[in-house]
Amino acid sequence: MAIQEAEARRSGAKDYFRPRRFGHANLYIGELARSMDFYKNVIGLREAYRRPPIQAGFLNNGNTHHDIGMISVKSKSARSTKTGLNHLAWELETQVDLVEGYRRSIADGIRYDMTIDHEISHSVYNKDPDGNLNEIYADTGMRWYKDRHGDVMKPTLHWTPGDIPPSNKIHYEPNPEIVRVENAVFHPKKITQAVLAVADFAGAYDYYTGNVGVRPVIGGRDAPFVVLGGTLGLRDLGLFRAKPNRPAGLHHISFVVWDEKDLEASIARAKKERITIVTEVDQPSRRGVVIADPDGIRVLFYVDRPAKLPNLAAMDVEQAIYLV
Repeated sequence: MAIQEAEARRSGAKDYFRPRRFGHANLYIGELARSMDFYKNVIGLREAYRRPPIQAGFLNNGNTHHDIGMISVKSKSARSTKTGLNHLAWELETQVDLVEGYRRSIADGIRYDMTIDHEISHSVYNKDPDGNLNEIYADTGMRWYKDRHGDVMKPTLHWTPGDIPPSNKIHYEPNPEIVRVENAVFHPKKITQAVLAVADFAGAYDYYTGNVGVRPVIGGRDAPFVVLGGTLGLRDLGLFRAKPNRPAGLHHISFVVWDEKDLEASIARAKKERITIVTEVDQPSRRGVVIADPDGIRVLFYVDRPAKLPNLAAMDVEQAIYLV
């Protein structure tokens, strides 16, 4: 931890927030019905709910209110006409952490694009130097697994942090019951990581360690890449330098699966059903497969093996990017 904390201090981290984990990815997709079907029948998530007025859908498998959110680029609410990343989301412990972190950051001149009441959570949003939108949120007392199902028709509302006294209670589910979608091609437990290629690597490092509050686990500000994690000690976010063959933006999202035997069966079925396979990972530390969704967004399914991580700095970056 000493190296990690030294890196954090060097980047000027203020500890506005300390997320516990990467919560979800929200994607811009072309056709909502097509992508929802794919993420249910191939990726292996359950539909949580939809918001028809803005052509948005949300999926999980019991871990949280959604591992994946998506909104069509045809939606009136879409801020982009290109498919890919809409935003990354970071889960805090409590509403107190969210409101106090927001107030400290505002006092230091940090600005936010929006602050929203999602009913199941309260959220603040701003962008990294590359323009990637990030949501920092804390769950509310609304029980998403009991109180939100089917279509949601009403719009989200503006929220003013601290307009009501924030709760210091934990509202996320500490012991979620993970549901396995047996008829799907893959069987993920939960989303675990996002990997970005960034044009402004140093700026991105400073933003994620300073504004968001995640800490280096592998690499650092001056390294070829860095892996950042929240308070749970996971490898939540990988940042790689953008190159001509690695354009800036979302590189892939990752899901951990149940075990290697199950993964092998899924890979065989994916090949039989002609699902687009980008690459396979077969290293002492990890077995995985990367597929492309209907819009070309890469999704990694993996299981970590007992072997320790290799010296990633000595590896070809195109290999390391799926091992971090």
